[in-house]
Amino acid sequence: MWLNNRQALLWIVAFGILSAIPVAAAAAQAEEQPSGKPTSQNTCVVCHSHLGGQLASPTGPFPTDIHAGKGLTCASCHGGDPTSMDIRVAMNPAKGFRGRPSRQEVPAFCGRCHSDATYMRKFNPTVKTEEVAQYFTSVHGKRLRQGDRRVATCINCHSVHDIKLVSDPTSPVYPTNVPATCGKCHSDREYMQGYGLPSLSQVDDYQSSVHYRALSVEGNLAAPTCQSCHGSHGATPPGVTSIADVCGTCHAHNRDFFEKSPHRDAFASLGAAGCVQCHGNHAIQTAGEYMLVGPNSVCLTCHAPDDNGGQRAQEMATSIRQLDGDIQRARETMEQAERAGVDMSQAMSELTNAHNRLVMARTTIHSLDSAKVAAETTIGLRIAAEIQEEGKQKLAELRRFREGLALSTVFIVGVVLSLYFYIRKNGRSGSTEP
Repeated sequence: MWLNNRQALLWIVAFGILSAIPVAAAAAQAEEQPSGKPTSQNTCVVCHSHLGGQLASPTGPFPTDIHAGKGLTCASCHGGDPTSMDIRVAMNPAKGFRGRPSRQEVPAFCGRCHSDATYMRKFNPTVKTEEVAQYFTSVHGKRLRQGDRRVATCINCHSVHDIKLVSDPTSPVYPTNVPATCGKCHSDREYMQGYGLPSLSQVDDYQSSVHYRALSVEGNLAAPTCQSCHGSHGATPPGVTSIADVCGTCHAHNRDFFEKSPHRDAFASLGAAGCVQCHGNHAIQTAGEYMLVGPNSVCLTCHAPDDNGGQRAQEMATSIRQLDGDIQRARETMEQAERAGVDMSQAMSELTNAHNRLVMARTTIHSLDSAKVAAETTIGLRIAAEIQEEGKQKLAELRRFREGLALSTVFIVGVVLSLYFYIRKNGRSGSTEP
């Protein structure tokens, strides 16, 4: 019995579908496991690179990521099965697929490896593994736990999918890049609105400071940046009572003198921050005697010129300026002698000692004891005077030598000329006609 047209069409469609199933299955199997072997291709990259837009963005920079350099792949962080082209397998939670973490999950997400000392030592035996614990002691970490979704987490500072070593100049946490990294949030007035910070000019102020000049112009990577004072993973603003200790990690002698000075208790009673009270915080400038006396005096913002503090400031400024001037004069004399050809290498070494006394005298200012400052400058003045005297003596000796050489030269030339004319005269008178 012949089928009607409708029934025939249904049978044809059904037959086509059933015939296509084994073909499609075979094709899928061939793509997932070429020649019957598991594929080494990372199917995460294969799929995401074809998706375009934000979903494709991780595939571009990841090959230069430090994790990729250590042999880790997408699945190392996100889980799943990167050997399968079947999305149901590749992104199966049963295979550990975790996908993209929420902001609150990021610290723990990174900490699965970075807080595991045994695992991390496979890559670096000396690597630190307390970063996540430190993070939750920071203002950022505490606010994250309170539900603030705008605070910085690991990826805000280290980036994601293109993470570099701290020692890599392209890393956002490389010393010269730290101010801009912190400034992405802390200089953004709209983003920081509502946090009640007294100022958002920290980065601009810092970039006008002596610390930033040392970092950017002199290339001193040990110069302080944001995290040097505030910490990195455990970032917290230093309190009033801890300012001197923060600055003292580099300026140890200054801190020690300050801790024994009258300013320590006076500032504490006023609730004033030690170092910041005179030097500022982010826009710190090169310190000098101008801070003691004169139109830009810091001391005279609290003291009168004729009170005890004002008089001490004047005494310290006078001692330091005298030593600074004598060192400059000694250097000029020494350089003059060197240009004249005199060996002043020993004097150069001694001049360094005099300059060290000048540095120590400036440091001793923090004791507020003008007698201690004078004790340092007295030693420096003696050294500078000795160098200047030595330079003058050697220049005088050189002048005498040159004068003697000139006289000797004139005498010798005179003798030679006399002999020449004598021989010439006698030679003519003694000659006979042929």
